[in-house]
Amino acid sequence: MAKNIRAFTLVELLAVIAILAIIATITVPIVLNALQTSRSSAFEDNALSLSKAADNYYTSLTLSTNTKLPLLVTFNNQKETNKYLNNSNKNCETSNERTLEYTGQNPDSGNIFIDNNGDVYIAIYNKATGDCAIKNPGDKKVTITKKDPSECKLDKSPC
Repeated sequence: MAKNIRAFTLVELLAVIAILAIIATITVPIVLNALQTSRSSAFEDNALSLSKAADNYYTSLTLSTNTKLPLLVTFNNQKETNKYLNNSNKNCETSNERTLEYTGQNPDSGNIFIDNNGDVYIAIYNKATGDCAIKNPGDKKVTITKKDPSECKLDKSPC
């Protein structure tokens, strides 16, 4: 006696595939948007962390006689270079040491400038999101805009 084997028809399989395609069409943009939002939020938090680190750097230097102000921290491909006026010998110096103590990743490019009065200027760029974070003295928040990396820089020099 032969058993009756029941299988899916081609129409049933196509219906399931169509339903899965509709679900994917709806959910993929939502997930991608959530990822982009979290990347931008992490970049904004990183910029605020850098701003606090710059404030802390200035505060710590007020207790020292060998100050390195004004200071320009430049990021290029996540590598940090510092240019400052060494007030003990009045020479303009450059260093590759990490000057600012902060948690988080170095920005892809941009600058942080700390002047003699402790005012902090920030313009840093995130390649993954195309965001530029700008913060000027007195700003409570970081302003995030879409800019070209060449436009996301400061025109300040310590020397």
